[in-house]
Order: sequence, then C-alpha cells, then structure tokens
Amino acid sequence: MSNSKSHADIPILDISQPLQASSMSSLSKASKDWGFFHIINHGISKDLCSQLQSLSKHLFSLPSDTKLRIGPFSSLNSYTPHFIASPFFESLRVNGPNFYVSANSSAEILFDKQDSKFSVMLEEYANKMEELSKKILKLVLMGLGDGIEKKFYDSEFNKCQGYLRINNYSAPESVEDEVVEGLGMHTDMSCITILYQDEIGGLQVRSNEGEWIDILPSEGTLVVNIGDMLQAWSNDKLRSSEHRVVLKHHLNRFSLAFFWCFEDDKVVLAPDEVVGEGNKRKYKPFVCLDYLKFRENNERGRFDKVGFTVRDFAGIKAQL
Repeated sequence: MSNSKSHADIPILDISQPLQASSMSSLSKASKDWGFFHIINHGISKDLCSQLQSLSKHLFSLPSDTKLRIGPFSSLNSYTPHFIASPFFESLRVNGPNFYVSANSSAEILFDKQDSKFSVMLEEYANKMEELSKKILKLVLMGLGDGIEKKFYDSEFNKCQGYLRINNYSAPESVEDEVVEGLGMHTDMSCITILYQDEIGGLQVRSNEGEWIDILPSEGTLVVNIGDMLQAWSNDKLRSSEHRVVLKHHLNRFSLAFFWCFEDDKVVLAPDEVVGEGNKRKYKPFVCLDYLKFRENNERGRFDKVGFTVRDFAGIKAQL
C-alpha cells in the first residue's frame, strides 16, 4: 500500500501537447520532491524498442571474449562487463553526436557479418532521444519560474551532449531470501536521463525518508529523472535522487538509458535568477569533466560503492 501511495506523487505527463497549468504544477513538484516522472505520447514507437531489445539479446549472448574486444581494456571501451559494476549488469555505450559511427565502431568488432541494421536503429532511437531531451529540459526549466527557460536554455544548455547505454541484467539464481541488486544505489551525472525499461521492472527510487519505492514499468511510458548536473545548476531546486535496480524475477532485464549532459568544459554555476533573491548558493562553480573524474576515481569501478554525489564534490557546506 505504501508503494502505491508514493507512486501517486510521480506524475504521468502527456508531452504531445502543451502542458496545462495543473500538469506543469505536477511536473515542478515531482522534479523537486522525487526527481522522477513518467512521460507518454513521446513519439518513440513500441516496435523500435522491441526490435532494439531483440537485436541486443544477440549482442549480449556473444561470448565474453568477443565482447571484451570492446571492453574497458580496449581502445574503444564501449562495453561494460559483469565484473565492473555488478555481477548481474553489462552494457554497451553509444556516444553522440554521431550515434551511427559510435554504434558501428562496436558492431564492426563484435559481429562477423557486417549488418548495419543494429547501428541504424540505434542512431534512430538516440536521435529521437536527443530531441526529446531538449523538449523535456525546456519543460523542467519552465517549472523553475516564469522566463527561466527563455532566458537560460539557449545560453546554458545549447551545447549539451548525449549518450546511450543499452543495459542487460542477468537473472539471479535466487531472489527469495534477500534483495538482489542488479545495479547498486547511485545518482546520475547527467542533466536528465530518459529510460525505457522492459516489463520485468526493478527500478527503485529512494524517498526523502530513505524508503525504496518501485518505479513500475508501464507500456508506452518512459521514465525521466533529474541528474546531478541539473541539481547543482538549479541550486537544489531540482532533485537528483538516489536510485537502484533490484532483480526480483528469474528473468533477464533489458533497458535503454539515454543521458543528456552538459559539455565537458562547461562551468556549472546557478544563475542569480535561479538561486533567488536572499538565498545562498549551495555549490561552488565547477567544471563538468572534473566532476566526472571525481566520480570515476571514487567509484573504483563499482556503482554500489559510490556514496559520492555532486554535493560531496562541490557543495559549499562540504568545503567548510
């Protein structure tokens, strides 16, 4: 019962039409309280996601030695094997802005026969995600106050970059005795993340009270969450929530996560208009790439050992 009650606070927004005042209010509240919301009528077809899932099954069923040709010890470094983040988690990263070139660089090494279908479909999906990210980001900025989106989107967010992770979670042997984490507690380092998750589910967000709440999958629905970069830029008016993936079934889980991020050399500093008159800045200015390096160094290869967020890196209180 507690889960269903909490889920009522995570709205489902139809973004095919301009949001009405009530929907904007729900978006603003969810972005502040949860850092998560759902979107529908987003223009991403079920068929495209299904085809990508089918093709990805073939990718992840390849022998480990084959996949490691593009693993962390290769020059390409686009594949994350099981021993890095979790014994149940593996992923393939596809970088923008030319998603086809990035996907094809991996495909040429992985597959014996050259077939561009996989790369073409990934390019189509990622390009749509890129446009969707821009649309969602503008809506989130509008929720911060009148004129915020018009004043700051072009000047602050026009050089954002995206990348896609295709994620595969192996089925655990047992799910009865204890929580099996497919990916441990972490925050995203993006501005926003857009997630497609299959019907298996397992995504959970941590509430302000420390309770883990399920983000249940729903057909035709994508999950959006705020990342660390946007939390810092908004001076904590937007929340980057801790979340994780738990494995509750003897089934493989598939997801597509698209991360929309500031460019590496971007200096993150909340504008005066966002901080608000009389309020104090909660973060010192920082360069995005420096934060990414900080997180990588402190993760030591394991997401479930993070314990570090943008507050630890640039929070002004943390510097005292």
